[in-house]
Amino acid sequence: MSRTIKRIIIGVLTSSVIMLCCTGSDVSAATKHNVTYVYGTKMVTVQVKHGQNAPVPTDTYVPGYQFTSWVGNAANVTEDRVILGAYTKDATVAAPVAASMVSDYTKKFNSNKSAKWPEWWSTLNLPKGVPGKTCALHWFNEWTGELWKTDIIPYGSSMPTPPDPCLSGYDFAGWEGDWTNVTEDRAIGACYYITHKVKYIDSIDDDVIDVHYVRDGEGDWVDPPHHDGKKFIRYEQSDGSEFPGSIHYDMDVYAIYKDRD
Repeated sequence: MSRTIKRIIIGVLTSSVIMLCCTGSDVSAATKHNVTYVYGTKMVTVQVKHGQNAPVPTDTYVPGYQFTSWVGNAANVTEDRVILGAYTKDATVAAPVAASMVSDYTKKFNSNKSAKWPEWWSTLNLPKGVPGKTCALHWFNEWTGELWKTDIIPYGSSMPTPPDPCLSGYDFAGWEGDWTNVTEDRAIGACYYITHKVKYIDSIDDDVIDVHYVRDGEGDWVDPPHHDGKKFIRYEQSDGSEFPGSIHYDMDVYAIYKDRD
């Protein structure tokens, strides 16, 4: 009788262990994580089961830019992640400094250690660092105030240099904030200039001469093509108005010629 009771107890315990193991596995498999893609003007979040791969967006086209890669890993997702889209400017885009997506060069808007925190962040329960142990870095778009992601890092440590985040219709001006030797919570802001698309067209054959993306308020110029027997007079807009010295909107401008005397 005693031996029978022992067998029953052992059987029950064994079943319990098996049940616990299966239950734990089921819970892990049922867990879902958020994977957020930030690219161009888009921010897309998908839910992925624990340990699975996240579907990768394919609508990466941004006018004036070439998509180069994703910064982050969409495979074997075991926690919430933010993945950034990296871009380079098209060769046709004129800019004082070409946008660089590599980590050996960083555009800095100023030398501030931290950007000013948007007022509406006070309504959020943002993660905070533990004084003397960890620090929080909040990455955001200074133009819209949109929070992109938060990194919790060890006190006194540094983050890798981030890629330049492109935004359609804007020229990346640089980062405000410092992610090296971090000893307090900081806001790292991406700063932008508004840009306008200027398309230069040859009025004689309707060929596109060039396309530039110009910062708001700045001037621009393209040398007009040569035509035998013709003399270049001016550039003018599609409605016949004068080509302005400073650009404040998208426009098509035409190279106007007259017959040589």
